[in-house]
Amino acid sequence: MSIDPRATSTGLPGAGTAAGSRLRALAAGIAGRHALVDLAFAATLVGIALVGFRTGFLGWQWVLAAVAGLVLGLVVAWLGAVRRWPVLLTALVLVAVYFLLGGPLAVRDKLIAGALPSLSTLVDLATTSVTGWKRWLTLLPPVDARGPLLALPWLTGLVGGALTFGVARRWRSAPVVVVAPLVLLVGTIAMGTMQPAAKLVQGVLFALVLILWVVVRAARARASMQNGAGSTGRAVTGAGLLVVAALAATVVAPHLPGARESDVRHVVRTQLVPPYDVAQFASPLAGFRRYTEPNAAALFDKTILTVKGLPEGTPVRFASLDKYDGLVWGAADRTSEGVPFQQVGSRIAARTTGTEVTATVSVPEDGYRGAWLPTVGSPTAISFTGARAQALADQLWLNTGTETAVVPAGLAGGESYTMSAILPRTAPLDALPEELPVATGASAPTDTAFLDAKVDAWTSTASGAWQKFAAAAKYMSSNGAYTDGGTPNSIEKVYLPGHGLARLSRFVGSTQLAGNDEQYAAALALVGQRLGIPTRVVMGAIPQAGGEVQGKDVHAWVEVQKEDGEWVGLLPTTFLPDRNKKPNEQQLRTEEQKVGAQVPPPAGTNPPSVLQGPDQAQNATDLNKRKKNPFDPSSWPLWLQVLVLALLLPLLVLTAIYGLIRGLKARRRRRHALRGPPTARVAWVWRDLVTDARTLGVAIPTGRSTRLEQAAAFPAPAPAAAVAAAANAQVFGPDEPTDEGPIALLAQADAVRAELRAGVSRWRRFRSDVSLRPFVDRRTPWSWPRLPKPTLTRPKKAVTAS
Repeated sequence: MSIDPRATSTGLPGAGTAAGSRLRALAAGIAGRHALVDLAFAATLVGIALVGFRTGFLGWQWVLAAVAGLVLGLVVAWLGAVRRWPVLLTALVLVAVYFLLGGPLAVRDKLIAGALPSLSTLVDLATTSVTGWKRWLTLLPPVDARGPLLALPWLTGLVGGALTFGVARRWRSAPVVVVAPLVLLVGTIAMGTMQPAAKLVQGVLFALVLILWVVVRAARARASMQNGAGSTGRAVTGAGLLVVAALAATVVAPHLPGARESDVRHVVRTQLVPPYDVAQFASPLAGFRRYTEPNAAALFDKTILTVKGLPEGTPVRFASLDKYDGLVWGAADRTSEGVPFQQVGSRIAARTTGTEVTATVSVPEDGYRGAWLPTVGSPTAISFTGARAQALADQLWLNTGTETAVVPAGLAGGESYTMSAILPRTAPLDALPEELPVATGASAPTDTAFLDAKVDAWTSTASGAWQKFAAAAKYMSSNGAYTDGGTPNSIEKVYLPGHGLARLSRFVGSTQLAGNDEQYAAALALVGQRLGIPTRVVMGAIPQAGGEVQGKDVHAWVEVQKEDGEWVGLLPTTFLPDRNKKPNEQQLRTEEQKVGAQVPPPAGTNPPSVLQGPDQAQNATDLNKRKKNPFDPSSWPLWLQVLVLALLLPLLVLTAIYGLIRGLKARRRRRHALRGPPTARVAWVWRDLVTDARTLGVAIPTGRSTRLEQAAAFPAPAPAAAVAAAANAQVFGPDEPTDEGPIALLAQADAVRAELRAGVSRWRRFRSDVSLRPFVDRRTPWSWPRLPKPTLTRPKKAVTAS
């Protein structure tokens, strides 16, 4: 069989040999001016599209991963075009590059000797390429640019560079090159954040570069007119079009939807992340008496936390509770500004300015319990240690509006974590200032009008929202009494736990206020909302000088929002009476008459949140008993994940692509033999046979050669001459070809095709099977250019000299 050498006169050694031809083709592909131009445009466009990852990742490591992927993708596409690899072979090379180099160049985790990918690295790369997109889109952006998620920009750069440059080198059409970079740009923008990555770069610059590339490729495809005349005019016209497009974009763009800063930006992550249901966790304020004395939990004098690294007096937050439903103060799924709970990684982008601190929190075995994670200020990094470190880190949720963190698995004792945070600019207040520019416009919960009469009485001499609020707080501190409910046999048992409407109505309706942090903070926060001040309750603790937190150090306080949006804490000392100030005896008798003989004991454990409903306790118990989903890859053994995700799944996908290409080719040949005029069907049968022969390495003459001349190039065993003769007989014979003629000719062509495949190697057959050359030329045989008809001119008479 003769193979087309595609010889060119380059002057390279080995001219006239197959090796020399391949060397010349390689040199021409590498050094070609058009290839370098396409390379520059492809790298620029894909690089601009990759800028969309800027707002989704925290740090600079993602840039290295994306650039490395882009460079290697361009290299693979270049080699595939020069060596004329089939598309499937190019895809296999890309898969190999992704797995072999993804560890050291992108993930850089769990490597062998710091360079070779381990089995765990391959599993991370395989799972991240499938499930990593959802995890990245559901985490609070920007995500920590370290670990397996770096495989996403690495994969995007690799595939984007290979696809954009590969299409440009394999197809001559000018418009077809815009598809890949446009899809990549739209994808990175759609998967971005509410904050645009770079509007001018991804908008104006991308459009100008793309238009210029299309113009350059269109000019390259056209033959020059009159020895190059007119090329200057076309260049000027193209430049003018670019200027007009830029001016139009400058004028029109500010008026398009989403161009203004006030416009709502819709991206995939805003539609993908539903509000996290934190109502499944009990309100910590409802279980405040767990930390009081006496109580069966016996936490009053017991160390429940140890916090090291904080300035003295800095409060620790368990949870910010910004929703009151008439029964409890709980954490809302979204703040009033619409900020939801979102999953976060080990590092979190800073959202404010202030003093940066790093604290280490340790939980004793019999200490703090619950899903609410103790934090300070505005967290910027949380790193767990211990046996449950990975489980806690994978399920860390944070609301950046209230700075409240949740770990659904819950702290069970024995955990520790290091936390970096930014303390608020205004420290929590332990005394009420005379003036505070508070925000207004808050709406009070329904059924809290019973507070209005008391607020009017407590604040009769004050004017202004803050002055009235401060007067109410001072009244509570000066005239109230403190009680935790006393012992079961104490007369103070009439003061029940809770802060529902009934309990607070009795609390403010008594002749003397009596309760603990739970009732005072809950009532004061509602008073602020009745006055129009945005308020919320915070459950937390104030560590002792050595960093220990005992049950006696747990408190509830109130936060108010200032005009600039900052929340300022009002510590218990601003509204809580002295602990030693107990209710008077007359007040105790009055309360006993109201409550009656049936008095439930104080809550020994955290009661279920009524936000969840009566079945919440059982639901919370069942959270850790959910059965593993057998279809979830994360629940499989490591060896099974590697076998399925890294080997079987890619092999199955590639096999499906291989079968699809072969099936489409067979269907295409069949349709050519059955549709259209009989003469065209005969021409298509021969055309398909010639195309398949070329993919098998047969050097068939191009140009205007006849069928018999083309058949002569076929190897000896293949009876191509008989097929060519039969085709000529049907096309040029005296009779019109019948409908059965093309079908019979197709059977003969299939026999020749089988002979050709039997005479080549398996690798050559595979390359032929996955070659897309048959799909490229879509011209119908009867529309091919014909030879110009000869023109007859009379011979001029010879002129004889007289």
